[in-house]
Amino acid sequence: MKTLKITMHWTPEEADCIYQFLDDFKQALWQCYGEDIVQMHKTIQAEQKERYEEKESHDELLF
Repeated sequence: MKTLKITMHWTPEEADCIYQFLDDFKQALWQCYGEDIVQMHKTIQAEQKERYEEKESHDELLF
């Protein structure tokens, strides 16, 4: 993986330009991949819930 070095000191105009670009980029990504991202998060949540419930069932105290 390459490390991208970016300038950290910008004029207010440059910073605004970058901010707007990132906002536009985020919107474009969401349009293309939004449903996939939502589904990915639902899958992760379901897997975590399943692991938690499995752990809970193994943690029951036997009297």
